[in-house]
Amino acid sequence: MPASNDLATAESASWRRHFLAAAIAADRLPWIDPTTLSHEESRCIQSSIQQFQLGEGSSGRRLLQRGREFADAAGDPDFLEALALFVKEEQRHSGYLLRFMQREGIPASSSHWVDTVFRRLRVLAGLELSLRVLVSAEIIAIPYYRALGAATQSPLLQAISGRILQDEAAHLRFQASMLWRLAANRPLFADRIVSGIHRVFLLITCLVVWCEHGCVFRAAGYARGGFLAEALWEFDRLDNAVRRGPVLACIPEAQDDQGNSKDHDSRPERTEIVMVKSRD
Repeated sequence: MPASNDLATAESASWRRHFLAAAIAADRLPWIDPTTLSHEESRCIQSSIQQFQLGEGSSGRRLLQRGREFADAAGDPDFLEALALFVKEEQRHSGYLLRFMQREGIPASSSHWVDTVFRRLRVLAGLELSLRVLVSAEIIAIPYYRALGAATQSPLLQAISGRILQDEAAHLRFQASMLWRLAANRPLFADRIVSGIHRVFLLITCLVVWCEHGCVFRAAGYARGGFLAEALWEFDRLDNAVRRGPVLACIPEAQDDQGNSKDHDSRPERTEIVMVKSRD
């Protein structure tokens, strides 16, 4: 178990403040916009948005239990509070999607086999493996919500997707910082093995997601290869951040309504994970 230090506890406090600020910020979503989905649009996204709404609504009970054990051992109560606020932000995403679905007459789903598999994997796992399963879903959420926002002409759904994308950019940074802490004392060769297994798991998950949600991706102009490339690009950014040694996670830079960095010229269509090395 990595020992607590000033850098790690300061990072936890920074993320706690970030999530607290995000929780009280107005969502600024155009709920009064009168545009509704066409029949074809509704048929395309219904099953897909039901699944993602279900997945976003997890209680995170076991994740928080493991996070509490880690925080107690590390003497870092802000770690647990930041983790709890992160889970609540995911649940807000579920609430946005559910409210949209209710407006469009799309019923909520109570279960789905993909969600069940993910939840059972997290039940069987320790804190790090739970986070890696979760971060796989977060990585896939980046291209998914870009596609969902582009798959229909609904300004409201586009705004919801953009808001979730903006939050997911922060989530990947947050999870990179947590994974770095959990792996801080692990040998490099062991890190490479863990990373390789995670990459394979992500690829398998991507193929499942394409089979389940391909209609949404195709409606947005994605090809399967493009979707896989974007997910792997996100994974490599996170993996590099986790391996960088003593780091302090940055709060995300300003983004536009589609979740793209306003100052990121080289890859405007990607979500970037930026980690800044601490100064001694």
